[in-house]
Amino acid sequence: MRTKIALAAATLIFAGSAHASLLINGGAETGDLTGWTVGGNSKPRIDDGSFDLGIDPHSGNYMFLGGRGSYGSLTQNVLLGGAAANRRASVSFWQQGLDQDTPSDNGYISLTWRGADGNVLGSVATPTLDSHYGAWQQYQGWFDVPASAFSVDYTMNFNRNVGLDLDNFFDDNMLDVFKVPEPGTLALSLLGVAAIASARRRRSR
Repeated sequence: MRTKIALAAATLIFAGSAHASLLINGGAETGDLTGWTVGGNSKPRIDDGSFDLGIDPHSGNYMFLGGRGSYGSLTQNVLLGGAAANRRASVSFWQQGLDQDTPSDNGYISLTWRGADGNVLGSVATPTLDSHYGAWQQYQGWFDVPASAFSVDYTMNFNRNVGLDLDNFFDDNMLDVFKVPEPGTLALSLLGVAAIASARRRRSR
């Protein structure tokens, strides 16, 4: 019971601190690569569902496509508002590829932390997703942010495994950074959730 209460309190705190994604054009809905820097040799671009029959955007009218080549990337640098301790980054995106083999063309997201001088502090990455059976797959995860990080490079990585075209697609990228509550704040929230639960039990009796 105490574990459930603790999880409920943490969820309430994080939900209260959440806001819109820090990314510009995370779902490609501008119809172009506004906000993104192209890397690799495949020249990733925007697609409206015409490149591969049966693969349509997860939402809206557009999605990101790998292009033609062995590897491609789309990167966006996001300012974090200065250095601070006890922060976590929330990452969410959708991936789909053409059903060609196992593995088919696939991809992952990487985060590269940068200091105030622009130097790299470190990097993390999501698992590689390879959803190639006619359906989109979502990834959601959380990463610790270095205390001295001033910005982060959010990168879509497109990998070719079959053929010449890079048939990997991303859509609806989301990035949020929030402050982890101090122990005292969490304790007060736990007491509040416990009081609410107790009141509900009394009413049910």
